[in-house]
Amino acid sequence: MNNKMFYLILLSIVLGILGGIFLPEDMIALRWLGTLFINLLKLIALPLIFSALVGAITSIGDTKRLGSIGIYTIMYVIASVSFAVIIGLVLLNVFKPGVGLPPELILANMPATHTKALDFSSFLLTLFPPNIVAAAAKFEIMPIVFFSIVFSIACISVGESAKPVMHLFNGLRDVFVKMIIWLMYLTPIGLFSLLGSAIAEASLQKRLMQSVKGMLLFIVVFMTGLALQCLWQYAIVRYIKGKKSNEFVRQASSPMLTAFVTSSSIATLPVALIAAKQLKLNDEVARFVLPFSTTINLAGTAMYEAVSTLFFCQILGMHLSITSQIGIFITSIVAGMGATGIPEGGLVTMIMVLRSANVPTSALVLLLPFDRILDRFRTMVNVWGSLVCTATVDYLATAKQGRVIEALPVYASEKDEVALAQ
Repeated sequence: MNNKMFYLILLSIVLGILGGIFLPEDMIALRWLGTLFINLLKLIALPLIFSALVGAITSIGDTKRLGSIGIYTIMYVIASVSFAVIIGLVLLNVFKPGVGLPPELILANMPATHTKALDFSSFLLTLFPPNIVAAAAKFEIMPIVFFSIVFSIACISVGESAKPVMHLFNGLRDVFVKMIIWLMYLTPIGLFSLLGSAIAEASLQKRLMQSVKGMLLFIVVFMTGLALQCLWQYAIVRYIKGKKSNEFVRQASSPMLTAFVTSSSIATLPVALIAAKQLKLNDEVARFVLPFSTTINLAGTAMYEAVSTLFFCQILGMHLSITSQIGIFITSIVAGMGATGIPEGGLVTMIMVLRSANVPTSALVLLLPFDRILDRFRTMVNVWGSLVCTATVDYLATAKQGRVIEALPVYASEKDEVALAQ
């Protein structure tokens, strides 16, 4: 089914481009199909983000049992995702691939009144609404994110009596993930409509070639950012492993290739656990760090969401201040951590980042033709980062405690690894 879907997406891209060039009026008339697809994405985004964040944070367990391994893991994940977003924002500010592109590419389905950027003080005020239900009704996602973080910490603090609540939200996360997988079957239809109408707008404005060049520059800049992210993480491996760093890269190549094929960090987890064993990383560390970091250490996804949002702002002529970009920085980190490890998960949570910058969600049309292949590369970076995270935590725990590793929640048994790998 994956191969069939891939070919259907390719076909929808070709038909959308041809329709936009040769039948622009007809493609604009079919714009409502793309709008429906975007609405369905938005429908799932909020409950997915809430349940995914609650599930990820509460999976830590009792804060007293977290220990140094858990603390090292969280610190590394925050640093990794933060560096990724910083790299992406710096590159976008330097090369400015969106400057000069026609705003009609984004505004095809949205009036121009929606393009005013929030200043930083206004952004902060949106984080603390007087009514969380009203905020959800208005699709103000950041207050929901902050509420979910506090809610998760409260669940952990309550302890045993909150276990049913934790299990409930883990189950809800799995349900919403399944809904996203179903929604992805509609991608060819939505892509055909959205891409075709955007191409039609650019064609009627006689700015089609300029738009193509801008998108290609954006892709090059983003891929450069992913390479730089891998480079500084390799420097850590080089420091930790020394001459054995090449062996680390060789063993990591198998889960990275699996990540490229599946576009899923979670599906790659069994292969990553086997690679950790082959690298002789501490088994207790690997069984905690890899599943946990696979869920939230999505640095490539966070970078993608940050650079895409800034790219759209450049197209719309929105001159963001440093404080406004800090808002994008924070939101991208949270969105990246809430993207889960499934294909196109970042596409759903990107809606949150777009909302924080007041960018119309119709901007997603520019990414849809390229998202499938870019998703594979950023998933590779995510998996690579999880393996480096595991090696780093193992090194720090060993340096502090010798080989005495604190007991932590185990997420996957050896039996589970074999079953999943098969």
